[in-house]
Order: sequence, then structure tokens, then C-alpha cells
Amino acid sequence: MIGFLIKKVFFDIWDNLLMLVLQSLGFVAPLGLFFLSGYIGDANPVVSVIILVLAVLAFSMYSLGINAVVFGYSSYRKGGIRAFKDAFRFHIGHAFLHFGICIVIAFMILYGIPFYFSMSNYFGLIIGFMIFWILVATVLAMQYFFPLCFHMEGDGAFKTLKKCFLVVPDNLGTTLFLALRSVIDLALTALTASMIPGLAGIALSRMDTTRLLMKKYDFLEANPDCKRKDINWEDLLYEERKLVGPRSLKGMIFPWKD
Repeated sequence: MIGFLIKKVFFDIWDNLLMLVLQSLGFVAPLGLFFLSGYIGDANPVVSVIILVLAVLAFSMYSLGINAVVFGYSSYRKGGIRAFKDAFRFHIGHAFLHFGICIVIAFMILYGIPFYFSMSNYFGLIIGFMIFWILVATVLAMQYFFPLCFHMEGDGAFKTLKKCFLVVPDNLGTTLFLALRSVIDLALTALTASMIPGLAGIALSRMDTTRLLMKKYDFLEANPDCKRKDINWEDLLYEERKLVGPRSLKGMIFPWKD
């Protein structure tokens, strides 16, 4: 599954590269607010915190819209401004919950963990490490939050969050691979001035991963007597392989010549 996932993500990004670059530029505003918050932090802590909160809110709201668009790309159809707008009509609760979780994570990283580690005793050390690993688990789970929001549209925000934490231990290898890929993609994004693959490209990577994992859960739901060891990924991904199709370097660069 991982091998095909790498292929699908690559071609999905390639096929929508220009739009993903343009969409990634929209993250410049919240990221700019993040840097502004840190810049004025010592001079005016209150204003710094307000700006940080606004930055996280803008990031969560824009991420919701972008995930609606890349959901279309992952499903082999074009997402557009209508998908972006509809995301706020139907899933605004997910954006606010994402915002709240991000605020808690930021607070714990900036203040909670340093506070407990600064206590210089076993109690502070234990609590500090407990918070650290809870944050790690939360960050891993949040990779699936917006993708599950669109793959399981009937779920409320808290139900989606619960499912995120269920997906992680059930697909730990895939989750760690996705996290590693995100780190590499973030490094490439920084090197290419937020363009390739960009935060929109990273969102598409997570959407593709969730799409393939849903194949497994659909199979298990349709075949309740089967176990995970009975899953044949070659059969599950047959349709996906046909949709991605055979690709060549020539076809990628000069598609009209294929």
C-alpha cells in the first residue's frame, strides 16, 4: 500500500501543481502572523498572544477550505472555489475544534512543558514527559482530522476527532510514515519558499493516505467475518491503480504526446 501511496501522491501533486502552489500561498498570511507574534513577544506579550490566536484561527479556517479542495483532487475530480465555500457551510465546527486543539498544543509547548521541566523534581519530570507524549499522539492523530472530516461527512467534529485517535494505533506504520513524509515535505516547502509541495500539497498527501485507508475499513465493514490479515491490498487498490493509470516521464512533461 505504501508504494502505491507514494505514486498516487506524486501524480496527484504533479497533476494539480499550479493550483497547489497558488493555494499554498494563502498560508503566507497566518504564517506571517505567527512570525509577527514572536517578533513582538518581548515588547508586548498581550498583543503577541492576541496575534498568535488570530494566526491559529486563520490557519485552521483556511486549512478547512483547502482540504475541501484537495479532497476533490484526491478523488480524481477538480475541487474549486465552490468546494472551498461549501466547507464552511457544512464543516465550520471542525475548523473551530481544530483551532481549539492547536491553541492547546501551542500553549503546552510554549508554557506547560517548560513549566513542569523547570520544577527540577521527579514530579515535574514525569508530568512533563506525560504531556509531551500526549502531544505527540495528538499531533499524529490530527494528521487525519480534516481528511476524515470529508471522507466521513456525516460525522460531527468530536466524532471525527475520536476516530482520528482510533486510526493511529490501527495504522501505526502508515501514520509514522505519513509523519516522516510531512517533515520532509515541510523541509522542501521551506527550501522552495512555500511552493513545492507546499502546505496544500501536504494536505493532499494526508487526504490520499486517508482515502486508501478507507478502502480497508470499507472492506472490513462489508466482510465482518474477515480479519486484517485477510486484506489483499492488490485487490483493494485495483480501481485506484486504474484511475491513476500507467505514467511515463514523457507523458508527465508532454501529456499530449502520449
